[in-house]
Amino acid sequence: MEYTVRLHTSIDDVDERWDDLMTAARAPVFYRRPFLRAFEKHPLHPVLRTAYLQVEDRSGQVHAALPAYLQRDVDPMRVIADHYPHAVGRTALLSHVWHCYDSVLPVRPGPDSDSAARRAVTALRETASRWDARLCGLVNVDGDSSLDPLLTSAGFSGVDIDVGWGLTLDGYTGFDNYLTHALKAKRRQNLTRDLRAADRAGVTVRTSDTDDADLDGFVRLARSTAAKFGNSDYYRQGLFQDFVLALGDCAQAHELRVGDELIASALTLTDDTRLHYWAVGYAEKATPHFSPFYVAYAHVMRAAWASGRDWVELGRRNPTFKRRYGLQPRTLRAYFKEVHPHPGEHRAGHA
Repeated sequence: MEYTVRLHTSIDDVDERWDDLMTAARAPVFYRRPFLRAFEKHPLHPVLRTAYLQVEDRSGQVHAALPAYLQRDVDPMRVIADHYPHAVGRTALLSHVWHCYDSVLPVRPGPDSDSAARRAVTALRETASRWDARLCGLVNVDGDSSLDPLLTSAGFSGVDIDVGWGLTLDGYTGFDNYLTHALKAKRRQNLTRDLRAADRAGVTVRTSDTDDADLDGFVRLARSTAAKFGNSDYYRQGLFQDFVLALGDCAQAHELRVGDELIASALTLTDDTRLHYWAVGYAEKATPHFSPFYVAYAHVMRAAWASGRDWVELGRRNPTFKRRYGLQPRTLRAYFKEVHPHPGEHRAGHA
């Protein structure tokens, strides 16, 4: 099949054909227009330029697509610094943003899907060259996905950068069944004890759309939690609240309070097949008899089964806890290719 690549530099120029592809490809929430629009309007980390690459057939149907972001000196996980130190301080065109832990290449299922995927990867490299980037690639890709052979054959080098965690929900009938069959007795008893202590302390749990949530309270707690890892600016005051509000109804807040005091707040995102436990902040010393972190985890997991989705995604980091609580690991990889500048400037339109 003959394909044309169209490049848009504003989310406002992307139409419903993008949505149609993401639904067909079962792409995660990070590829849907609400998330992309929120990031474009309220970038959680600096971006020099943005590209939305669409691989189209002659009828205009989109068969593959990628969002990509030209950036410099944005390396919160030290992926570039550790694996491509000579590229530090140079520009890189990457897909997806660092706040996405589930990078894919959305492709329409069908006999020509491999061809469309290869064309999208070529377009990413060509755009990087025209935009004078020194590095291009995809980060936070499942190392066991079909992208590995595709990117490797296209000359991208893969490096392991982290571990992602999640759980297949249809393996259990619900949260109580998960407690019984996925957890060892000690873990089950600890979590059950925390839930009972929270009940005795009068903890209330409220789930709401983000426009009715205490997002200032979330950011306060999340920044304090992230400070332990030297990463408070992952939740930038003001900007993060604006970003979350722009997500619309794909985001929800789960708030735990004792009286009027917010002791934990978790943000979840949903798409067609997944509930994402995206972020959490909690007050460690507020409750001596139970952990707000564990109680928030239990309530989000209950929400995951109630959502009817197939999978709950819990992102990166905190491997000791996630392994103990029966979550399934997968290796996340970054695939990079060094590129050479192309004379001239790439204009929005056809590539």
